[in-house]
Amino acid sequence: MAELGGSMKTGILVPVWVNYRWIAPLTKELIDREWPDHPELWFCGLERAPESGWNVIPMSEPAECTNWTRVLLDGVDGMIARGFDTLYIIPEEHVPLAKCRADDLNVALPDLMVRLDALYISLMGWDNRRFVSKSPVLSNQDFGLKHLTGPRDPRFHLHPALWNAEAARTCCKIALENKSAGGSAWHFEKATGGAGAPLPAGWETRCYQIRASVLSTHPRGWMSAAASWCERSLFHKLMALVPHLPKAWVSPYLRAIPFDDVFCDGPYPMFYSGIMAKGGPNKHFVHFLRKKNPDLLDEILSAMPDK
Repeated sequence: MAELGGSMKTGILVPVWVNYRWIAPLTKELIDREWPDHPELWFCGLERAPESGWNVIPMSEPAECTNWTRVLLDGVDGMIARGFDTLYIIPEEHVPLAKCRADDLNVALPDLMVRLDALYISLMGWDNRRFVSKSPVLSNQDFGLKHLTGPRDPRFHLHPALWNAEAARTCCKIALENKSAGGSAWHFEKATGGAGAPLPAGWETRCYQIRASVLSTHPRGWMSAAASWCERSLFHKLMALVPHLPKAWVSPYLRAIPFDDVFCDGPYPMFYSGIMAKGGPNKHFVHFLRKKNPDLLDEILSAMPDK
């Protein structure tokens, strides 16, 4: 394994699921628009470059295009071969929904990777209603990152994140060891991020998650911050309560509680669960864009292939 740390060359890798190839042109368009001075942008999982101006890493085994982790491994191997040490891995459905904070993404976070000897920094903020964790929070000098040391913390999850490239490669290989899982993205997270994952020694203490409010494109005033804290506390209490209630009684009401209706206004503004859910448009995402950016919603829905 290459030595971790030191001077880093950072790139962006977008792994594309075979059924979501239609999203890739939209992903590229939005990254170019909202993060115009981004690092080199590469795609993996496509049969070919849709047009000139695309960087595409070819699949080693095109017949395995349904194996999500195999596609990602091909992409990571290709990026390492091109000299990249750190990677923003951004799944195709996690498009940026507003202007990115380029200085933080291009300079501050890669510098933190080196200074903290980190393997992974998630761009989905821990300070929203979706995450519950009592792990330590770093100082403001380190942007309030959460040090993901708890057994249930989201280490190596597949929201957009900054990865050490060699760590990403190793995680892919760990996930592919269970051939019965078919290389699914869900299994990737379970195999590499859960308690007891067969990671190299010490890796479980080298993962972090941003505090979105510190790196927000729209910093909050004290009233907005207080309201956000109250909302987050309420949702955490609901999430703790739900497992103790009779499922038959509570299930009809769970659908009305928008646990996943989360917009993360961090340096890479995004929606918690992306464009798609269960093979169709994510209803929470659609609801959010219908209120905040109906033009972008129309653009996405018009690009979506008919079933």
